[in-house]
Amino acid sequence: WAHGFTFYGPKYRDSILDSIHRELEACDSPQSFLLFHSVGGGTGSGLGTYILSQLADNFPKIFRFTASVFPSKEDVVVTSPYNCTFAANQLINHADCVFPIDNDSLLTLCHPKKGLKKEESEESEKAERKQVFAKMNSIVGHLLSNLTCSMRYEGKLNIDLNEITMNMVPFPRLHFLMAS
Repeated sequence: WAHGFTFYGPKYRDSILDSIHRELEACDSPQSFLLFHSVGGGTGSGLGTYILSQLADNFPKIFRFTASVFPSKEDVVVTSPYNCTFAANQLINHADCVFPIDNDSLLTLCHPKKGLKKEESEESEKAERKQVFAKMNSIVGHLLSNLTCSMRYEGKLNIDLNEITMNMVPFPRLHFLMAS
C-alpha cells in the first residue's frame, strides 16, 4: 500500500490527472467517478486510494463511487491485512459511496462445485480459472451497470447518482453499501 500511495501515486499524479481532465472535458454532465480496485494488493489499494484522494481534492463536487474487492481470509499475500486497513481509511475519508465486494463470495458464486475430480491437465485447469475470473468480472460489471442504468435509459424511475447517496447514506462516513 505504502509504495503505491507514496511512490507511484506522486510519480504519476500529473499524467493521471491530465488524462482525467481530458475525459471530463468530453463529458456533457459528469455525475461521478467510478473506481474499480482491489484493496488486498499494493497497487490497487495504494495507488487506487491515492487517485481517489486526488479526485476528492481536485473535483470535490463530483461524487466518487468505488467497487472495492476485499481479499479472502486465506489470501496468500502477507501484507493484505495491512493494505486493506490503510485502504479502508482512505475509502472512509475520500469516497462518497463504497460497494465492498468479497472475493470469497464471488469465487463461491462463480467456481463450479468441487466434487470428485478426475486428473486434469494443467491446460484445462488454466482454462477453467480463466472462465471463473471472467464470470467474477462480469458480476462486478453488472453491479455497476445496474447502478447507473436509471441515468442512461428513460423511464419513470429515473434518478441520478446524487440521489443514491442522499437516500442510501445516513451519515457521511457510513457509506459502505451492500449490493444485492
